[in-house]
Amino acid sequence: MQDKIVARMVSCKPKGYKPFKVITSLLDPVQYPAEEIGLLYHERWELEVGYDELKTHLLDRCEALRSKTPRGIRQEIYGIAIAYNLVRVEIARVAREAGVPPRRISFLHALHMIRAFCISVWATAPGALPRRLGSLERDLRSLILPERRTERRYPRHVKIKMSNYARNRNLPGAKLK
Repeated sequence: MQDKIVARMVSCKPKGYKPFKVITSLLDPVQYPAEEIGLLYHERWELEVGYDELKTHLLDRCEALRSKTPRGIRQEIYGIAIAYNLVRVEIARVAREAGVPPRRISFLHALHMIRAFCISVWATAPGALPRRLGSLERDLRSLILPERRTERRYPRHVKIKMSNYARNRNLPGAKLK
């Protein structure tokens, strides 16, 4: 059993954000400069946003895999990954043409537009498909979000867990409405 863990604490002050400290196992300051670690740590939250998009919006909070065999589960995971990446590729293409970073285009609204397009495109005549695709691209371009705020307006806090039981309003001193 290991008695101690060697780590490095890095102080970071990204532009527009409050200073913070990161503890890391990347010990070599030449190979892993403090500034880079700070920027990468801040950018890693983009992964969390991606997980949220996938779980909450793409899967509609239905995270259980339905397949009963390992092969079916692999296929289902590949299908989810392909669907997510197809939406992201389309967002990246539209963002590149608009000259903005892809994170400035709403994933949720792009997903809704692409789903609606896929549902309705089967009734489109083959000759009209290029026009419909152009319309989808214009619609996606309308989803460009404003620049992200660099400072939070409200500090983060822990939300109170809601109880599964009804509130007892018959306690002494409780006002009845």
